[in-house]
Amino acid sequence: MPSARDANWIDGLRGVASFIVVTGHLVTAFAPHIHSPAPSPTESPALFQLPIFRLCAAGRGAVALFLLITGYVNAIGPIAKSRAGNADAAFASIARSSLARTGRLVLPTAIATLISWFLANINAYHMTMHVDATWIRQGWHRQEPTVWAAITSLVHAQISTWTTGWNEYDGTQWSLIYFLIGSMIVYMTMVATVLVTPRARKVVYAVLFSYAWMSGQDLAQSALTSMCVTVGMFVAELHNEHGISATSVLPTPLPATIILLGMFLCSYPTDAVENAPWSNFMAQIMKPLVPNGADIRRYWDTIGASLILLGCFFSTNARRLLSSSVFNFLGRVSFPVYLLHNTLIKSVLTWMVYLPSAMNPPHNEKGEQMDLQRGSTIHILIAVVVFYYLLYRIAWYWTLYIDPLCARAVKVITSWAYGDPADNPNHAEKPILIT
Repeated sequence: MPSARDANWIDGLRGVASFIVVTGHLVTAFAPHIHSPAPSPTESPALFQLPIFRLCAAGRGAVALFLLITGYVNAIGPIAKSRAGNADAAFASIARSSLARTGRLVLPTAIATLISWFLANINAYHMTMHVDATWIRQGWHRQEPTVWAAITSLVHAQISTWTTGWNEYDGTQWSLIYFLIGSMIVYMTMVATVLVTPRARKVVYAVLFSYAWMSGQDLAQSALTSMCVTVGMFVAELHNEHGISATSVLPTPLPATIILLGMFLCSYPTDAVENAPWSNFMAQIMKPLVPNGADIRRYWDTIGASLILLGCFFSTNARRLLSSSVFNFLGRVSFPVYLLHNTLIKSVLTWMVYLPSAMNPPHNEKGEQMDLQRGSTIHILIAVVVFYYLLYRIAWYWTLYIDPLCARAVKVITSWAYGDPADNPNHAEKPILIT
């Protein structure tokens, strides 16, 4: 019998989002031209510049999907208790989850930052400063001159991750503050709506989404966060409303059509939208619908990812696929993959791709050293395959050893905060099980 998590399609979807984040960064590093829909308005696009195929570069769309899942999974429990008329249990669940959620995000992130900090200060990122891949070169961090400077920079990075959203040792952690903010938006909304009817709660979702939509550039990423978690809460409402019959609500072809449409909308390019008729048409459609100066890409990412989530929710086949062992594995390791991939790109992958050039550095006519040159396409492909193997192997070990440590630490802290005697040796004879 598979466990409940083994049959959880949302875990598989989370794993897909994590994988796309990694591919998006690899594309940014080694094939940034894919971020445009075509080389120019008069040239034909390459295969991976076409809609849907270009999802390999849809890292921002994957982040939107993460935020949608955040709204979905954090709202299911409180909504179920609210619908059952058990307000006290709903409030208790929200109170416990809000504190534990913070620990589950902050502790693993702090460990990942510590690893990247250690590598930087043993000069493991030295090669990144000289490579021809701009995105990798921007991730370089110097080796601090003193122990005190190293400790100070570590403390600053740990704090700034959750204040400004920037981590100097791992720039890809910029989104984590929004995952935390998104969780708190969910808990706050649940607290405010526990006592209302499901119909009224849906009206609240509509108002929250509309407000976030109209916030536009003023709130930027926070607006995207609000829109995504609100849609996630709405889908959680549908989950509690339809239960296991959700996959029979819509005619069979419709969920697949919704998923494909969502994938197309998530294909909206990062750069040079005017280079292709389809992306230029999407831009013209969205411009009058959003505030002046708003980032149109964020809106298409939100709509596209929302449709993908809805399509998977209503689709039997999509759920079955996402619940398979492969996607279940991707889901289990999704967070450590997210935390560790940039560190491995700047170290292991960079070493593999640029080592031949580093052994014989290129120089210009004046004898000045030039940027290290990547190997052949086959060389890069082999390096990427090895990189993925190492990334997912290390992420799996993380789930075996690091995640349990973080979970125990969070349990100890929350038990102390709640006054639970479960982790108090003086009360060992009366353990309390926290679910």
